[in-house]
Amino acid sequence: MDARPYYTFAITLLITLISVSGIALPYPILAPLFLDLAHPVSRFMSIDPKLLLGAALATYPIGILIGGNYIGSWSDSLGRKTVLSWTMLGAAISYAATAMAISQGSFLLFIFSRLFTGFFEGNLAIARAIAADLHPKIDRTRAFSYISAMGYAGYLVGPVVGGMLLPLGASLAFWVAAAACLAATGLILIALPKDQPNGEQKKGGSLGLLKHPQYRRFFGCYLLLMLGLNGFYEFYPVWLVEYQSYDSQQIAAATVLLTASMIATATLLTMKAKRALGLVPAAVVGIALYAGAIASFPYGQVSFWAAFVVAGIGIALFNAMMPSYLSESASSDDGQGQLMGLLTTVFCLGNVIIALLGAALALIDTRLVLLLSSLLCVVAAALFWRQAQSKSQVAATN
Repeated sequence: MDARPYYTFAITLLITLISVSGIALPYPILAPLFLDLAHPVSRFMSIDPKLLLGAALATYPIGILIGGNYIGSWSDSLGRKTVLSWTMLGAAISYAATAMAISQGSFLLFIFSRLFTGFFEGNLAIARAIAADLHPKIDRTRAFSYISAMGYAGYLVGPVVGGMLLPLGASLAFWVAAAACLAATGLILIALPKDQPNGEQKKGGSLGLLKHPQYRRFFGCYLLLMLGLNGFYEFYPVWLVEYQSYDSQQIAAATVLLTASMIATATLLTMKAKRALGLVPAAVVGIALYAGAIASFPYGQVSFWAAFVVAGIGIALFNAMMPSYLSESASSDDGQGQLMGLLTTVFCLGNVIIALLGAALALIDTRLVLLLSSLLCVVAAALFWRQAQSKSQVAATN
């Protein structure tokens, strides 16, 4: 057995874990930094700290939205290793700049450093592209599942470490995140094998794919799915506070349960589901499980602890199957980096849209956000099934 693909994949998984842990490490710090600690960085032109916090939170995904559109395509033309190492180094520098902004109490430097951090961390699309490149030596669905599992683990490890570091100084967590990204850069340069770029620069980045009808249709259903996913992620803590009187530790426990079910499903069940049901049906089942689980939160009688587990199973299923479907549907002219960048771009676009729409609905009732998220996922599943069936019929005709 050729061990090189497995070595490359193992290094990619480790890089993903380090990188995502660094991304998630500052999460428990931003709200206290702006709202509780009265830190100098939270004071700018007499603007309310809540508005400044909102700007700080919005800047990061905007950076990812821009970076995700281009970085995956760059990795097709310049090489995965080259672009991944440079962008990881850029993320390390951006985290260091964020730490300096906190030390200096500069809100403007903080905002710009968070924007550039988001831009460079659009490089997570490259990890998925590497996983796709390893097919058929490593099944792409299995590879996407393990990449997702490392991401889930990073979102567990990062906030725990960040919360522990906050009492030692608000800037320390960002220095540690910079060190994590710097370590990942070294790992990329030393251990990741060099790849062969195609040398062809794609115009318009990943969004340039939308000129093709098949990708436009996928974009539409995937955007609806990401709206539904982010609507749940951003507002279930609000629901827990408002309707279950949860504190931060109880919310953390619920998040651990959700994430643990995602990791277990990604590592143990996704391939079994694919073999038993097929790629597209497994994705639709995952979306249906997720939509049903989050719809049960506002008014259902099912235990919401069980609903967290079911939601985690559903998320892990469609997070493995949807990228696999997109990768398999690609034409030979479209690079995997460009394709995976499209997923990152759509995810961040959904994040920004639902944050604004969800906030407006939450003023009426937070439960409406969860119900809307469920409905969007049902529509996404129907559109995805219809698209897949149409493609199968065309293939059969030809």
